[in-house]
Amino acid sequence: MKRRNLYLVLVLLVLLVGAGVVTSLYVQAGRHITKFEEERPLPGAVLFDQDGEVIKRLGTGRVYIPLDQTPQDLQNAIKSTEEGTSINHRLARQILEPQGFWSRLQLAILPTVLERRYSERERLEIYLNNAHFGEGAYGVEAASQTYFATPVKDLDLVQSALLAALAQQPDGASPFDSPGRAQERRNAILVQMQQDGYISKAQQDEAQKVPIDPTRREPGYAHHFSDYLGNLLIQELGEDRVFQGGLRVTTTLDRDLQRLAESIFQEAELNGGLIALNPSDGSILAMVGGRNYVQDSTNRATVKHQAVGSSLRPLIYATALQEDWAMNHLVEDVQREFGDFMVDNTNDRYWGPVTMKHALVMDLNNAAVWTLNELGIERFNEFAQTVDLNIERVDQDLRLATGEVREGLSLLHLTAAYLPAVSDGNYMPVSAFQEVTDTQNQKVMTNQPGTPKRALSTEQAYLLTDMLMPGTEYGSLRELDIPFPAALNASSAHDGSSQWAIGYTPSLLMGVYVETPSEAEEEPQPQLLAGDLWVQFMTAAMAQDHGDTGKDESGEFEVPDNVETDVLIDVFTGLLASERCPQIERDSFIEGTKPTQLAPCAIPPPPPEPTPQPRVTPPRETPPTTPIIPEPEPEPEPEPEPEPEQEPILPEPEPEPMPEPPPESPPEGEPIAPEPPATTPSPENQDMEATEPVE
Repeated sequence: MKRRNLYLVLVLLVLLVGAGVVTSLYVQAGRHITKFEEERPLPGAVLFDQDGEVIKRLGTGRVYIPLDQTPQDLQNAIKSTEEGTSINHRLARQILEPQGFWSRLQLAILPTVLERRYSERERLEIYLNNAHFGEGAYGVEAASQTYFATPVKDLDLVQSALLAALAQQPDGASPFDSPGRAQERRNAILVQMQQDGYISKAQQDEAQKVPIDPTRREPGYAHHFSDYLGNLLIQELGEDRVFQGGLRVTTTLDRDLQRLAESIFQEAELNGGLIALNPSDGSILAMVGGRNYVQDSTNRATVKHQAVGSSLRPLIYATALQEDWAMNHLVEDVQREFGDFMVDNTNDRYWGPVTMKHALVMDLNNAAVWTLNELGIERFNEFAQTVDLNIERVDQDLRLATGEVREGLSLLHLTAAYLPAVSDGNYMPVSAFQEVTDTQNQKVMTNQPGTPKRALSTEQAYLLTDMLMPGTEYGSLRELDIPFPAALNASSAHDGSSQWAIGYTPSLLMGVYVETPSEAEEEPQPQLLAGDLWVQFMTAAMAQDHGDTGKDESGEFEVPDNVETDVLIDVFTGLLASERCPQIERDSFIEGTKPTQLAPCAIPPPPPEPTPQPRVTPPRETPPTTPIIPEPEPEPEPEPEPEPEQEPILPEPEPEPMPEPPPESPPEGEPIAPEPPATTPSPENQDMEATEPVE
């Protein structure tokens, strides 16, 4: 009896211990599950465009997608490859990695705990959001972006089957490394889905014909813009908050313009950069930093370039306008040395003294250098700082007029420097986001636009636009066909390595940088390659609704009330001209600044002196008297006929001078470029050809 009691006590003790162990295992397993849920890493910041669509997710944090937002084809594909118990065991492995005997016991009991705590749909949701799909992708959203560069909600049947295969073999079924194996595993899952009744035989056959695409893709789009904005956020909030803080960022990006910009560089097969800004607030609407982000992530829109063509010249002349120089102010296009610096003009042709507007329209090198020298480097640097263009001390010399900047300037900052010209003289710093919120929808950061800086008066801003517009009509850009009002500056770098184009319409400001392919590798490229891309982008942007920019993109530039336009000016004297002058332009003037003196060429010749006429003495008039009837007289004897009198010889009238023919207008569609005069006041120009008058 005592022995039986002893055995009974031992059995009870074992049962109690076992029950305690099992209870402890259940409790600890439950704690692991709770900890797993609480410590689930937050996703990286997600960037949204103006329309609320996802651009890209920053960092590697897992994105939790509710099962209702997961395609049914993907759910069915997972069910066909994973039984319920298999999903429980795989999920248990995600929660606990066993180390030692006790943790192995906990792992063994975890599937049971999971089944009791969660429903089948909840377990499937947890599994899909934590499964490893290879390439460092955890969760279906990361996997969908990694392999297909698309949100998981947009997956089709073929893509869903491939992800199910990757969930089973994350490395062995990679479409990047083993496309043949990936297709084999995907097709096997399609067969299983058909056998389980999830798809028809026709759907299976059609899906199996789709080839595997081995192309690696960067998740999302607008990658250079995302990197640029991500770095700005890191500077303000720190890397952990940006990459694992669950932030939501509403950006300024316009999806249509961004897609358009990317497609233009892809089709042209060129490397370069593009910036599109909203003139009303300086917000970034599109940014391209290169043709292939996966191969080269360098952002050519934000890195500094040492050769920027003539991109700075409109800013030099803007400084002159700020100094109250009118656009008919004479500048000297004469080759001369400034210390150890001297520059040639294109085709070695020089105009002598010409108006400031003519110098900008024709993009005259020596006129730009002379103007910068007259204004002074310090004065120009003051204007540059107003538009956030930081020119290093080492670069503050006359070489700026030819685009040589040893410390470099970026396309983004150069384009933004043109903002005052299109925004009534105001400058606003560029912006890339509107607001940042956290997981509780609380605002973390808001882009608060400050007070615009006054860089030019409204009138001066219009004058700069007026000076730029004729460049595409008869100036250095006359080969470009722009069917809408636009102000544009385009040029090549002095070393021929790149081309630049920066310009604007009333509703959009845009800059383009293009790396010029070497002739050894590529066919020769057009001299206005960047200008061509600028026209392509702007023409397509004008044809689509790309958001409210605050102005009518199809309208003309608005003329201030106190500005008079279309004043004929002689380009060589800056005085009032007429069609008699060989070279004229149409200028605009602020009230009270228009010249009043006629240019010598506009003064008509004196009228010819009248031809003298012979004087004729009129006969005397006799008073009337009573008529007297005379007596008849005898007939006179015939006398010899007298010799006829000779008429006085009158001087022949001089022929009237023929009027000078009016200047021939160039045929429509083919503007004639102005040429330097045959003679100018400067001795350097005595060999130049005569020019046709151009209006």
